[in-house]
Amino acid sequence: MIDFLKEYGIDDISINNIKNNNSESTLFDLSCNKDNCINLINYMKNIGIMNIEELLTYEIDIFFIDYNKLLSKISNYNINEIVRLINSDYNNIDLLYNIIN
Repeated sequence: MIDFLKEYGIDDISINNIKNNNSESTLFDLSCNKDNCINLINYMKNIGIMNIEELLTYEIDIFFIDYNKLLSKISNYNINEIVRLINSDYNNIDLLYNIIN
């Protein structure tokens, strides 16, 4: 269902962790919103976020944020600082939630 993540650098162990830590309905929703998820993964990689596997495992909801909405909102903030904080602790992903809302 989420094997498409392999094409974006997510290994089998991480995919198993993602499956074990998220409900079937969440994984189904992710597969249905594959394009948005891929856009977010690519964007996160491009700005330097390193812990994408952890985000997919423990904070999967971030991958349901509309990609275009995130881009328009995040540009008003210090992206380097946000990346630094998220890379130091994936729980800081709440910063992106706060930016969106």
